[in-house]
Amino acid sequence: GNDDFDDDLWKKEKEKDTFGERKRKKKRKSGKDDGSLLLKDVVAIGILICFFLFVVSLYFKEPRGQRVFVKTKTEKNKKRLKTKVIAIGDVHGDEDVLRRLLFATGATDKVLGEDVKWVKERNERTVLVQTGDVVDRGKDSIGSFTFIRDIRAQVLVPGDEDDVDRRQIRLLVGNHELMAIQADYRFVAKEELVALGEAQMEKYGEQEKIHPDSTIGKKALQKVGLLRWKKLFAPDEAFGKEIREFGSVVTVAGEGNCKSAFSHAGVLPEHLKEMKIRSEDYDNTDDSGLKKSLDKVINEHYRNSSKGVQMSGNSWQERSRLPSWINGGDGVFWTREPPDASETNGGCDKIKEIVDLLGVKRMVIGHTVQWQGMNSICGGKLVLIDSGMSYAYGGRKREAFVCEGVNGVPMAVDTNGKSRRI
Repeated sequence: GNDDFDDDLWKKEKEKDTFGERKRKKKRKSGKDDGSLLLKDVVAIGILICFFLFVVSLYFKEPRGQRVFVKTKTEKNKKRLKTKVIAIGDVHGDEDVLRRLLFATGATDKVLGEDVKWVKERNERTVLVQTGDVVDRGKDSIGSFTFIRDIRAQVLVPGDEDDVDRRQIRLLVGNHELMAIQADYRFVAKEELVALGEAQMEKYGEQEKIHPDSTIGKKALQKVGLLRWKKLFAPDEAFGKEIREFGSVVTVAGEGNCKSAFSHAGVLPEHLKEMKIRSEDYDNTDDSGLKKSLDKVINEHYRNSSKGVQMSGNSWQERSRLPSWINGGDGVFWTREPPDASETNGGCDKIKEIVDLLGVKRMVIGHTVQWQGMNSICGGKLVLIDSGMSYAYGGRKREAFVCEGVNGVPMAVDTNGKSRRI
């Protein structure tokens, strides 16, 4: 009997085990096994997290050559672009060299054509200064003056008209612009006067009345051209207003080691005394607008003196209508003293004094031709950039001044884009 009982018990236990195995298999098949379910959940969550991180990384990644956000592009470009100062010296009627230097320094997109453009995207923080004497000697004075004013018009923004001294492109007055408003025509190129005369005769349909190849014809055209020249620089004309009402004696541009004061012939301490400018009249560090910087004060003195002035000749009485610090041989447009400065004659002391008063690292001037090219004196406090670039001087050294960044140094860049330290 016990054996039968044991057999029955064994059969029942076996049936239980078989039933349990079938049940577990059914659970595994249906995916309801507790251990299996937990592992799958962990794997699925891990996959989802990895995918999410991958998408986020793509979203914020900056692929080369482009940016994810338009706003970011503008902000980062501005941040990456260094401040840059370009200065062009005495052009003297050579429009070709002016165009080539602007292109070589990266300011414009090409050299030739009527559609030359200022390259805005790489010059958002660039200031271009022309230090005067665009006109006279060469045959393209009007073309040169028109060209640089047209380039400036491309970058003018609302407010620039009011703050002349902080425009992105600034045109200084040279002694030859001064002569233009004084009706001093001694250095106007005869070829240019003839060309102006021919244009005027053609405008009124009378070009056939004068034979340009004859001596008498050329002289007649020169006279007609001279009348046109005088008209262009009258007080109520664009060129005339440019020199009288918006002209500048000195301007400050750049930052850090590139911060420089630019002038045509040079501003000296004695000029400030003649203008009766006192130290309490200006503040170079005041950004509130309550006090003006020294360069602005100097320029206002000039504009107040020259506005509306129209000379008709070169007599002493007419020339004396402008103060001596403007019109005198030792004035801000005519002086030759700065290039002759040295430590022994005391000239460098004057340069250092005016540099300190203007709150800059150096003064940069044109006016006196440097036959060996741009150079500096007085320990780098004075940089001379009239390199005789115009063909009227033989196109000696066709160079532009460039200083870039906070820690930059003055460089001379030629029409081929080659640079050297000044």
